[in-house]
Amino acid sequence: MLLLVASVITMVCLPLSVLGASDDRDALIYKVEIFLPPKEGRDETADIQQIKETVKHLNDIDVLFSFKELGNPRIILILDVEKACSWPQLTGFLSSQGFEFSVTSLYHCSDFAKELGLNLPNDMWVSSFGNDDLLMEKQIFPVKDLSTLEYIEKLKWTFEKDLAIIKNGQPAECFKTLAEFPVELVYFGPASQSKMEAEEDLLHGPNTFHNEVSRIEKLDDYTGVCQGD
Repeated sequence: MLLLVASVITMVCLPLSVLGASDDRDALIYKVEIFLPPKEGRDETADIQQIKETVKHLNDIDVLFSFKELGNPRIILILDVEKACSWPQLTGFLSSQGFEFSVTSLYHCSDFAKELGLNLPNDMWVSSFGNDDLLMEKQIFPVKDLSTLEYIEKLKWTFEKDLAIIKNGQPAECFKTLAEFPVELVYFGPASQSKMEAEEDLLHGPNTFHNEVSRIEKLDDYTGVCQGD
């Protein structure tokens, strides 16, 4: 992870062509995960509030989503970084505070679906959520002994099921990590019983995938105050 952090810091102030073509959206969207390790005297709530305020004032970095994992001191940011020279605003701050963090390149699932030959509706994914309980889900699709065609069909089937779930009133946003194999998709959306049932159906589909689910809340809603029933 330290190597990854170092690579991000090394890339700052280089032209975007170093990260990818200037019109290549793959080079612009990143998932930043920030972890606040236990430390004597640490005020976790104050640290998270400081991260919230820092994120609000980033220049040339569009914060698409910001979440906190429930029960764990982990922050998840989805960022659109328009200028590589903007990175030190965030990486310098995190490093100076001693926070652990990792960076993953992403791009939209709609773009990935097009590469598979599947045209999803333009309004399929959402760009914001209400005050619902939320989930982050990672789906990893192992290649195993599948042919290329079988692997593509498996992914297309997954997106078709996603469309059915969304049409059933379960909004979501989806990104794919930039690494080619194994394909990893990252979803954000409301938590509900019908969503859980739909996910259970997916897990029993053809050539199942590995998944990891975390409960999250919008970072803007985080106060550090425990709310009773």
